[in-house]
Amino acid sequence: MQQGHPRHKQLSRARHEMRMHNRRVFDKKLNDGMRSIAKGVRKVAKQVSDGIRNIISGNVSTEHEQAPEIKDIYSEMHKPSAPQGLVQIVPPNLTSDFFGSRK
Repeated sequence: MQQGHPRHKQLSRARHEMRMHNRRVFDKKLNDGMRSIAKGVRKVAKQVSDGIRNIISGNVSTEHEQAPEIKDIYSEMHKPSAPQGLVQIVPPNLTSDFFGSRK
């Protein structure tokens, strides 16, 4: 007399392999996350220590990087004097002198 399903061993093995796979994937994601946190903390600690070292040694830099200019594109687009429709960029005239042709 048959005891249980004939594919019971195969199915239980597949479930076990899936559990092991999910555990590996979870561990990998966890390790990657902890590694990125450690890198961030290390980078912040290095910048703080460099700043303290610069203050102590007197090499304080008062110049800051220039922030990129933020253009007001919206008001330029909706000016009443702005041309309507597509704006075409016309290249300069290319004369024969440009290509160095012989006369």
